[in-house]
Amino acid sequence: MKDLRVGIWARLLIAFGAIAGITLLVGVMALLIFEHSSSLVKSITERYIPEIVQVVEFAEIGGEIIAVAPRLLATGDDNARMTIQSDIDKLLVRLNRQIKLMDNATTDFRAEVAKLAGKLKKNLIDLQQMVARRLELQKQLNKMTEGLRWLYADLISEIDPLNQDYAYNLDAELEKLIDAVKRRDQTLSPARLQANRHFKETIEKIRSNGVLLVSLMAQASTSSSLGQINSLAALSNDAIAFLRIDINELSADASLFTLKQVFLEIFLLAEGNQSVFSIKTDIIEGAIKEQATLRKNSVYVNRLRRLIDEIVSKTQEETLEAVTRARKTLERARLLLLAMVSLSLAIAISVLWFYVRGSIVARLAALSRSMGAIAAGDLSYEVPKAGRDEIGQMAVALRVFKDTALNVEEANAQAIIDNAAVGLVIANLDGAIHFFNPMAAALFLTDSEIMVGRSLYSIVVEENRTAFANACDSVLETDMESYVLYTFTGLRSDGSTFPIDLSIRKVHQRKQTSLMITVHDVTEREHAQQLLRKRVREKTEHLSRINLKLRQEIKKRHKTQNVLVQAGKLSALGQLAAGIAHEMNQPLSAIRYYLHNARKLLERGRIEVHEENLQKMGELIERMAKMISHLKTFARWQGDHFALVDVVPVMEQALALVMAKLEKTGVHLVKKYPETPITVKGDAIRLEQVFVNIIGNAIDAVSENPANERDVIIKINASHENVIIGVLDNGPGIDSNNYDAIFDPFFTTKEVGQGLGLGLSISYNIIKGFDGTIVAGKEKGGWTHFFISLPKVIRVAHDSNW
Repeated sequence: MKDLRVGIWARLLIAFGAIAGITLLVGVMALLIFEHSSSLVKSITERYIPEIVQVVEFAEIGGEIIAVAPRLLATGDDNARMTIQSDIDKLLVRLNRQIKLMDNATTDFRAEVAKLAGKLKKNLIDLQQMVARRLELQKQLNKMTEGLRWLYADLISEIDPLNQDYAYNLDAELEKLIDAVKRRDQTLSPARLQANRHFKETIEKIRSNGVLLVSLMAQASTSSSLGQINSLAALSNDAIAFLRIDINELSADASLFTLKQVFLEIFLLAEGNQSVFSIKTDIIEGAIKEQATLRKNSVYVNRLRRLIDEIVSKTQEETLEAVTRARKTLERARLLLLAMVSLSLAIAISVLWFYVRGSIVARLAALSRSMGAIAAGDLSYEVPKAGRDEIGQMAVALRVFKDTALNVEEANAQAIIDNAAVGLVIANLDGAIHFFNPMAAALFLTDSEIMVGRSLYSIVVEENRTAFANACDSVLETDMESYVLYTFTGLRSDGSTFPIDLSIRKVHQRKQTSLMITVHDVTEREHAQQLLRKRVREKTEHLSRINLKLRQEIKKRHKTQNVLVQAGKLSALGQLAAGIAHEMNQPLSAIRYYLHNARKLLERGRIEVHEENLQKMGELIERMAKMISHLKTFARWQGDHFALVDVVPVMEQALALVMAKLEKTGVHLVKKYPETPITVKGDAIRLEQVFVNIIGNAIDAVSENPANERDVIIKINASHENVIIGVLDNGPGIDSNNYDAIFDPFFTTKEVGQGLGLGLSISYNIIKGFDGTIVAGKEKGGWTHFFISLPKVIRVAHDSNW
């Protein structure tokens, strides 16, 4: 009789079929239960929730009415007021619409709500009219305040000249009286002096009371208290009474006519029903009425909310009842579903634990461990017997694979080791050789059978055996299986030696750890390395000699460069000598003139004029001292000391040296400087020398033009990284064939005796030493330009030397 085999697939199909059947039953029951619950949810969503939404809408409308009414009080113009009124009308329309939509509300409730809505509307209209009147009064008050400012200005402009006139007359009378006392003339009466003093005091009182009156009116226009307004009005009346008394005392003076007119206009603003005080009182009283109306609005809205709360309570009761019924239905459904799901889960856990884990996973885990051991090289691992199903068939196949791999491994390993192109030596952990391949036997002039059993360390000379043993120990102590390469001296069987590379590696075979040493003969490599070291040593000595000569040459050229720079500065000073002499001659001539006049001034006793001339001479001497100091600094030999340099002052110093040449030639100079300091790294004197050379060349170039066409432009700009200095002239320009040679030493297009041809060459090397560039070219309009580019340096809190 044939055995009936039930495979893993059939068993799992039966188990999961039972689970699927229970799950389907749970789904059908859940569908029936939730179908019954849907009617309750539908009643809640279609009836009660809309009613709750209406209640929320009522509350929102009431809150917006309460919020928008204060905005109407705070508005400052008619457009904003109309916009707020439009918003209020929309809120009332929404309120009426919500009243019509309330199905549960009675007719009396709707009538009461409509009545409250009407009162709200009327109250808001009254509030709008109050705000409109307050705004109109505020405009009138602002206009009066503006007029008051102009009247105050007229008051001051009229009364101050009068006060000055009376003060002048009073001083004049006082001088006359003093003169009469000196002359002992008793015919002059002090009555006129007393009258002028009385007039002056009256004018000052008028000015004080007028300023006080204007100040009181200005305070009233900004006051917010009725009590303070009344106090200010009382003080204003007192000031007006004093002013009228004082003005009447001076009524005979015709010069006071304009001042009287000014005070009449001020009195009109301070007295009567249309005065500043009256209008401000009306504004404050209107604001008080607006606040009362606003409080009425809050009362109406609160009464509306209380009416709506009645409908809210009824809706809440019905909603809670419907929710309670739905919750009980869902609770019963939840318990039934929980029981069915628990049954399904219990069946699934039983299948997984007792069958899948115990019968399938456990056997697969044992088979997996066998596969892992065989894959790791342990071909002696025992493969378990795993039954008669698919897993048992896999175990049989694994045992066949293990036996086959064992045979193939042994055959391939022996073939590879025997035919290796390098010497291979395998020893156990005690250092005893148990394999010596033919290539290794050929290297050491011996036989493989003789070397088996000998000490591993006998293949090197006595001096290297301790180091060899330490290397083997270090390889065995590490967990890594990478090789370590050493160079030793090998010892052949005939006693001869040769250099060898030993690659030491830890290997695992059949659960045994061994040392595998790969042997390479490096006799030719050692010979090549010795030859290479000899040639490197010779080349190094040769390069050292060349470097010494280069350093000497660089030092020599650097010294020559410094001499040329100094010669260029002296040449520039020589070309500017006439202009400098002219600059010196002017202050000397002035000093000579002042000295010539000094004796005459002293003889005439005009000490003050003489002292002024001495001060001017001191300034001229200081000017000459600064110029001489600048020339000494410019001509001094400079080292390689770099610092932070502000470009604009250096350019101004360079222009000071060539100013006489500019004025003599009649050059029109245009300077375009930035407003903020621009800093570069370099030497100020050398940079000034560059500017002098380039500006001097520009002056020489435009000197050939007509007198009214000699223009030079100097521009200084800064980008994010560089500073650009440009010198442009409208001279005849540079020949296109000379652009490549203008920076060469001793190249010049000037006549003999007018230049050495060193200026641009020295300038080029100076700028290059500052890590910058200098280029020459021609603009579209025919202008010649020289542009200098230097790295920009951000100045920190304190300048630091480089």
